[in-house]
Amino acid sequence: MALQEEPPEPGPGTKDPRRVGRRRVLAWLAVGTVAAAVGAEEVLRRSLGDSERPAATLETPAAATHAHSAPPPPSRPAPTLDQSGRRWSDPAGWGGAVPGPGTAVRITDRVVLDTDASVAALLIEASGSLVFAAEKTITLSSAGNVEVKGGLALAPADTAVHTLRFPGVDERRFKGGGMTLVDTDTGLWVTGAGYLRLDGAARTAWVRAAGPLKAGDTAITLAAAPTGWRVGDELAVTPTAAPDTEGFSAQYDLRTIQQISGATVTLDAPLHYAHPRVATGGGVTVGAEVLNLTRNVRVEGTAEGRAHVHLTSSRPADVRHAALRWLGPRNAGKEKWNGAPVTEPVLGRYGLHFHMLGDSSRGTVVEGVVVRDAGSHAFVPHASHGITFRSCISHNTWEDAYWWDGPLDTRTPQGPSDEIAYESCVASRTVFEPNPRAYRLTGFSLGAGTGGVARDCVAVGVQGATGASGYEWPETSEGVWTFERCLAHNNLQNGIFVWLNAQHHHTVGQFVAYHNGGWGIEHGAYLNDFDYSASVLYGNAAGGVALHSLGRDKGTVFDGLLIDAAGQSDYAIATAKHQLAGETVTISRCRLTGYRKAGVAFRATTDGVPDDVAVLDCEFGGNELWLDPDSPAPKSIVLRRAGEQQAVQVRKPDVGGGAAPKWNASTAPAAVSTAPRAVLTPSLRLKDAAAPTARLNA
Repeated sequence: MALQEEPPEPGPGTKDPRRVGRRRVLAWLAVGTVAAAVGAEEVLRRSLGDSERPAATLETPAAATHAHSAPPPPSRPAPTLDQSGRRWSDPAGWGGAVPGPGTAVRITDRVVLDTDASVAALLIEASGSLVFAAEKTITLSSAGNVEVKGGLALAPADTAVHTLRFPGVDERRFKGGGMTLVDTDTGLWVTGAGYLRLDGAARTAWVRAAGPLKAGDTAITLAAAPTGWRVGDELAVTPTAAPDTEGFSAQYDLRTIQQISGATVTLDAPLHYAHPRVATGGGVTVGAEVLNLTRNVRVEGTAEGRAHVHLTSSRPADVRHAALRWLGPRNAGKEKWNGAPVTEPVLGRYGLHFHMLGDSSRGTVVEGVVVRDAGSHAFVPHASHGITFRSCISHNTWEDAYWWDGPLDTRTPQGPSDEIAYESCVASRTVFEPNPRAYRLTGFSLGAGTGGVARDCVAVGVQGATGASGYEWPETSEGVWTFERCLAHNNLQNGIFVWLNAQHHHTVGQFVAYHNGGWGIEHGAYLNDFDYSASVLYGNAAGGVALHSLGRDKGTVFDGLLIDAAGQSDYAIATAKHQLAGETVTISRCRLTGYRKAGVAFRATTDGVPDDVAVLDCEFGGNELWLDPDSPAPKSIVLRRAGEQQAVQVRKPDVGGGAAPKWNASTAPAAVSTAPRAVLTPSLRLKDAAAPTARLNA
């Protein structure tokens, strides 16, 4: 079985790559497929130093050079798999002896892996391909790097399992770096015009529980019958408990399917934790996400030594329904915490890393992929455009899960990745070492670029310290995203964290945040222009919205939000320190309820800029406002309650006018240019299962 695709027709004035001179043919025959019982690094160095290389023919485009700004490649269907390659198990193809664990292998022809194999390293040249036999369960173990310049395909039948494993990785030897292969940095490298195909059996990535789950339950009824789930699959059940529950952000249950019938899954052991179903209001009632972490294509290191996947190929990869585990190496850092050294990630060595591909990556779809137990970022489209991540899962990974390289400092803009789409993806249990230093850790870093989309995604169990969140608009990394129907729950800190001095207009719609340990939305930094609409913030421990920033241009608007503190916090909305004077922030047509002290607290600090906020046409479930006695006199606080015509200017209590002791304020009549409007209650419907996915050529 081999990858087969018709080569492109030659353009005018160019040589036909399908025609090869006699001298080149003789050279290829002399090279053949090499297997040498010497060190893996030495063989790779020798191969890279060859003066004459086979041209890319059947498995790859004719041009094998990498160009960051090349135009998008022509759209073409995924190549078919056939049985034409010679068998790995046939000694004749190796000159009499099949390669063993001490052998570094170089492939220049078509080879079908039809048996388990162990090698010291593997290089697949541009003319070569290695395809795992579809009907067999096979593991290829490599002690050193696997570099793909030609083709590598793991595409098992639904009942088989294909595994590429890197045993015995020594993370202490990793150097890190950019475009070129590094001998010591063991992992899967796809270079030149190499083609990677990971094409496992389709599985529904995640489904929500149909009802509440109790500790001791041995069966789960799902909201929909999943596709492709099997006995033996490993599941992660996400936490949903309220933030006043000890360990609320880390109460995961990992269980194995013992039996499955339709939407009912029987587990191998009882659940340890309760996972309540949560009714947030606004039409949203959701159960715990049940994540399927098993795939029948696997690329993995070991728990003791993490590898990585690094793509710089000019040809788009096909990566579907694969489980990438124990990737993202770490090295000893220079800092200590409580007297003990801490580790740090190795630069450029991540779970699935598309590195500086520019337009060459356009059209790439990563679908149904799981990255788990990784020591560094899970999904990294770094300076690589037009990649869609659909129904992917990051679980138990260190550092920001969905991310690309940030700026060097707070004054340097981040390099863009354009048209990145996260559809129905999950960031689950994102961690950092040590957690008290995990400032601004996030599940989804919504970085610089144009045309970004985050839709129907879930961020849950993100750990971290100040500013950590499920979703982040990071500093000096402005990208304009379509952001809708995303959910953040049971994160240790915030649902959303914005720390952006925005130059563009941003919209956030139909967002739900429940049971986070900080704010539903923490919004900064100094001046920006955001519209939040039709969203639900429920039972977040600090409150619904923390407002650091004043407006720029149109000003930031919170319109039609349902904020139910559910008894968890004193305030639904609270202002914080404003660094710069800006435009008015408007809170309009919102319903604020469930708080202990007041709907909106004005707490701008005396060393900052005074509050400038209009609260218009909102409905309150108790005391409306509170002016912190330690805050400065506001520039302007205007309140018009829902259903009323007259607005009031809210001032410090010693200014005079109408006394409002429950607000710690005084009032005076105020004029508002807009007519009263009715409260707008969100009406949302979140999807209860991941977006459907399919195999290539299904």
